[in-house]
Amino acid sequence: MKPNTVIHLVKPKNYDAFDEIYAVFDSKEKAKEFVNMFKSRSGLEIIDGILNPDYKVDQKTAPYYISLGQTGSIPRDIFMCDYNRDLENKQEEYNICFYGEANFHQGLFILKIFAADEKDALSRAIKIRNTAIKNGEWDMAWERHQLQQSSLKFKRR
Repeated sequence: MKPNTVIHLVKPKNYDAFDEIYAVFDSKEKAKEFVNMFKSRSGLEIIDGILNPDYKVDQKTAPYYISLGQTGSIPRDIFMCDYNRDLENKQEEYNICFYGEANFHQGLFILKIFAADEKDALSRAIKIRNTAIKNGEWDMAWERHQLQQSSLKFKRR
């Protein structure tokens, strides 16, 4: 089989352990047929994976996971990840998270980024974070968090 073949895995929704994979298919259509056979189990989803990933796609960069606070240049966490999906298209992504009763300045800016080394990854991550904050994304994430928290408090009553 050729490298970087896309496969389609059927698993329970909101469950990321791979020991719960129900089936693996070589086409999205076959996976959909399988899911449709179990309509009474509405909690199934199809996710894509890579079979026989070619790790030589680009040896100049590697995927890094970085978490930063709202300010500063010292990461809360930084490590090279073994994330092998999206190796060809180098999909970078980030999210701004607040946990529980966190304050506005206690959020985390979490990124998956491709870089030549840890220093390059951190430098790029800080630029992306600063641009996102400048564009108001931190404020919007904080507002979403507050809405979620107030909704949770209301449900607990």
